[in-house]
Amino acid sequence: MRPLICVTLAMFWFAPPLLAQTQQPTADQSTRSEAPTPAALPGVRANQTGGGDRQNPEPHIYKRGEHISRSYGEFDVVDDWSRFHLTQPPADSHWVKYGENYLLVKTDSGLITEIVKAS
Repeated sequence: MRPLICVTLAMFWFAPPLLAQTQQPTADQSTRSEAPTPAALPGVRANQTGGGDRQNPEPHIYKRGEHISRSYGEFDVVDDWSRFHLTQPPADSHWVKYGENYLLVKTDSGLITEIVKAS
């Protein structure tokens, strides 16, 4: 019985640090899209927004499939998308600028369908 208690205690002692370690994606994995992006679409596509800037050093990092929210910081609707070399959004979507990224967002739900790094 005593060895079983020692093994159980050791398991609880060593498990949290091992579980807390996360795998960092390699440079190749962090910029790769899940689906191939057509070459006709300008801009560098990404699966998530980048890090902060001087005004907001730790902003929320948005990912494709997430919903945009003003509670994570301000964003601006981009009406002149062609000026920034963005593709024309579908009728049910619009572009917004958040930090150094452009997000293609569904108008009715706020669902992020594309992320383009500003150049």
